Amino acid sequence: MIKKELGPDALIISTRTVRNGKLGILGKPTLEITAAIDSGMETDKDYTVTPETFRLESVKQTPGFNHVVDQPLDHLLQQHLPDQKSIHTDFSFSPSPETTASKNLLVDDVHELKKMVKDLSGEISRISVASARQKEKDLFTSSGDRTDSQEKKIISMLRDRGINGYCSRKISSLLFDKLSTQELDNPEFVTSTIITVIQSFLRAAPPVLLPSDNQHRIALVGPTGVGKTTTLAKIAASFLTGHSPSVALITIDTYRIAAVEQLKVYGEIMHLPVDVVITPDQLKQAIEKHRDKDLILIDTAGRSPKDELCIRELSTFLSPELNIDKHLVLSATTRESELFNTIERFNTVGITHTIFTKIDECANLGVLVNIQIQNSNPLSFVTNGQRVPEDLVEISNNRVAELIMSQHEGPLHD
Repeated sequence: MIKKELGPDALIISTRTVRNGKLGILGKPTLEITAAIDSGMETDKDYTVTPETFRLESVKQTPGFNHVVDQPLDHLLQQHLPDQKSIHTDFSFSPSPETTASKNLLVDDVHELKKMVKDLSGEISRISVASARQKEKDLFTSSGDRTDSQEKKIISMLRDRGINGYCSRKISSLLFDKLSTQELDNPEFVTSTIITVIQSFLRAAPPVLLPSDNQHRIALVGPTGVGKTTTLAKIAASFLTGHSPSVALITIDTYRIAAVEQLKVYGEIMHLPVDVVITPDQLKQAIEKHRDKDLILIDTAGRSPKDELCIRELSTFLSPELNIDKHLVLSATTRESELFNTIERFNTVGITHTIFTKIDECANLGVLVNIQIQNSNPLSFVTNGQRVPEDLVEISNNRVAELIMSQHEGPLHD
């Protein structure tokens, strides 16, 4: 009926059921429908019918508004007017004084909605422009024309060396602060600068093992199977060949089968005394016995980082009053998460230095810088093979950084 009266472009705006009797409950129900047309035509007529009549209001619609409110006309007619034939036979017209007010209210609402949409669109555009400018500012910092491709390439190179994501991003950020765009395109210059940056994260402090009035006492501690005994023999042999034969070896490793025999073999080859102790008091006696030596090296049994009882027992041997430097021996082939856990557990012993072994078995050595960034204990030694004493690397910050950035396979000796 609406389309017939107002044309095929007419739209339903709202519908409601109205009763005109006392208190709104005794009168006959009237179905009131508000419709709109998108044209210059305007009508102020009301079309009203009760169960025998039907009421229709037409208001002028502003261009661009296209919305249907509530349910379709057919559904409402079927619900309130079971006999549709009466609609066609009893169709009457009556003017409504509310038509003009309803029309003006609808037009005002539409204009207000359009204004809100326009304002919101402008705000979104402003935010988008500001966000794009901020991204551009972050991309081109004081480091020059910093591009995603350059950064990804550098981070990929660092990750290939075993440097984790956190350290790679940190090194890359410092690199872009130091180099210009042209320098970033020079692979050799980039590599040398990376080595310089890595040095700033490292702390290599090998003990100064020179004959002096103060006796050097070093104990090697750590998990099982990391090469403590072999490393101890390398340190002893290095001191013998480079400084003095005044060395004594002590072992408290009585748990591992043939551990004592292995150290005794090293002692016989190098003509060094080897003492075996079982209790903390015996260790004190052995140190006193060799008070004339320049260097005392103490081998300990491997302890599991999860075995807190054994670690506490080790602490009773290496008491602070003995002035023993405690070097934690770690294998470079161990997973990084386990290395951090080992460092945390053994710190209760009072670790002063860190030693990395088996670097010859690693395809990349980024783990050295990964650990050093979060570990305050300096590196004292690095070993790269089984030979005694050749496979003990003399380290410095620069030497370790070069090892990390080098691509090597197998032992690092001829």
